[in-house]
Amino acid sequence: MDLRNYLKKQIEKGKTSWESRSALFRDAEVQRNGNNNKILKEYEKKFQFGIVIKIKNKAIQSYFEKQKKNSLINVEGAVKIINQNLSKDMQISETIIYNRLNDPKFNKNNLKGQTLYTQVSKFGEYNKKISKEFEEKILKIKEEGVYLSIEETQRGSQSLRLRTSKEKGNLDKSFPPNENSVKIITKLIKGE
Repeated sequence: MDLRNYLKKQIEKGKTSWESRSALFRDAEVQRNGNNNKILKEYEKKFQFGIVIKIKNKAIQSYFEKQKKNSLINVEGAVKIINQNLSKDMQISETIIYNRLNDPKFNKNNLKGQTLYTQVSKFGEYNKKISKEFEEKILKIKEEGVYLSIEETQRGSQSLRLRTSKEKGNLDKSFPPNENSVKIITKLIKGE
């Protein structure tokens, strides 16, 4: 089999990651010469050469760099996205993502893996029954240039929505409906 057909078959199989060009030539059972180098050059963009872990790390690092600093990432979703950019024989698992998240030299954006606990705990603050007394507190905070209301979120829980005029800081924020939020909102309105 000539090198050109061999390369096409490897691309069809999804076997596009090799430790080196020499390893590819050995597997194809062809001599490394000027003609074969020229043929490989035609297909080179469809192949990745380098140590397997380097290629995986490069793909993970690229994904991490696109994320906002200090944000939570869905590890399962990250694996799916990263694997789209890797060949079939180089797929990663969730374990390597968790390992890289725990490595401060690698995880420069201080990302955290999102777990069911972090998802549920964030929503817990919004799943509160609002008493008449709390509603009255909210009404007392309102003043000219300050709009404060209780809104229903898309998932059916409630939040405090603060909007202010330009003179009051031009704010537009949501808060969990609790006493701590009332304190924070009061400080924001007073400009503290």
